[in-house]
Amino acid sequence: MKITLSHPQIAHRLIHASRWTVWAAAALFVQGVQAQGTDAGKKPLRFSDLTQTDVLALPAFEIGDTDAAALPPPDSATDLPEFTQQALDISPQLQQVRAQLATAQSGRKIARADLLPSLSLRYATGPEQSQTINEALSKHTYKQYAVRLTQPIFNATLLNEFSGSRQAEASAHFRLQSAYDNVVMSVVRSTVDVATARLVLDFSNIQLAQLQNIMTYLETRVTVGAASPADLERARTRVLNARQVRIEQQASYRNAALELARLTSLTPQAIRLPDVARFPAIPSSAAQLQTLALEQNPEIRALKSDVEFQQSRIKAEMSKYLPVVGFSLERDISKNVQGTNGPHTDTRALLVVNWATSLGGKEYFQAEQARSEMLVREAKVTDESQRLTQAIEGDHALLQSAVLRMQTAQQEQASASSVVEAVAEQLRIGRLGSLLDALDASERYFSARQRLAQSIGQNIKAHAQILQRIGQLSAIQP
Repeated sequence: MKITLSHPQIAHRLIHASRWTVWAAAALFVQGVQAQGTDAGKKPLRFSDLTQTDVLALPAFEIGDTDAAALPPPDSATDLPEFTQQALDISPQLQQVRAQLATAQSGRKIARADLLPSLSLRYATGPEQSQTINEALSKHTYKQYAVRLTQPIFNATLLNEFSGSRQAEASAHFRLQSAYDNVVMSVVRSTVDVATARLVLDFSNIQLAQLQNIMTYLETRVTVGAASPADLERARTRVLNARQVRIEQQASYRNAALELARLTSLTPQAIRLPDVARFPAIPSSAAQLQTLALEQNPEIRALKSDVEFQQSRIKAEMSKYLPVVGFSLERDISKNVQGTNGPHTDTRALLVVNWATSLGGKEYFQAEQARSEMLVREAKVTDESQRLTQAIEGDHALLQSAVLRMQTAQQEQASASSVVEAVAEQLRIGRLGSLLDALDASERYFSARQRLAQSIGQNIKAHAQILQRIGQLSAIQP
């Protein structure tokens, strides 16, 4: 029986349906806003929230393997502090910076030694011929013993050079801290990349299994004539695309694992998932982060020490115009000096004043050279400070976006999971509703989980990057 509706009835029903659509959309919007407001007060998601465990297995396989599925976590796993300690022990970059620090320390000790007393001993002996007018030639053996103990009392040049050597050593210390932070940050970044790539690889395996189930269902339907071959080929296309995605994820995971092995020389069977909750807390204000970065960033502090070193160099060059005052204790014992005679002893306590200068202005021009180098370093401090301020702004925005992306991706995953479960139930009872919806649901579910894992990794890396810029990354070092 066919029922015909008039145009007014059709319009009335369309308006009624549109009202329900609007109300449903409004309800969904309110639920989404409420969910976001609820999640905003929670702690950020962690990798363990996706895996239900904090240990992740790292199987070894070749790209293209079909059996690289998720494995149960082993009993033991390598955690971030172990990776960090191993990387710090073998890092060539740290070895170079440590050698530079040893050089700076030796320079400070040399400058300090110039301010301490110095002792000199001299012994001389040998044949000597002496002759004076109207006297015969005298041949004898000359002997002399001399002892000198000197102590600088006022030497402005040496004092300024010692002060500059201390600034050079401080700069080397800050650069060593910066190198430590670079190694730790590289390990954190690499560990997060391995965890993210491994999780996404598992997600791609799940997506491929879902699509293969749909294709198996369609093959059975096509055999009995209940589905068209076009639908089967459409599903096959999605399966082949999912295989390509899995190969790409295998390559990403392989590269991330190789980078971690390069940094640490370790090839663990499992890792303990990095967690931002184990990192020190950071201020929530970008202005506070900028202030901390400008005060505590080791690179900025090293550059400021370089400026102070150049200032000491300028003072050292200009102080060469001042006299040098010292104290000297001397004792000389001589025998057969200018003839045959007995031992002669001289003991002296002297106040020594020396003053020398270059008439060509050498000291002045050396001071000007040091002043020019100081201006270069001051400009570099300004430039690096501006870059650091801009980088802090970017990292802070990246951290905020990661938190918001995690909230959105979590809601997207929940919605996509409901659709995937509905499709699985339809496949179980043998009544698939819409093929395109089923295929899209699997891909959307994978994309949502991929974005969620990447957002968690981005949150960890942004947090660690901010800690590095404010000079507090050492708090997570072993």
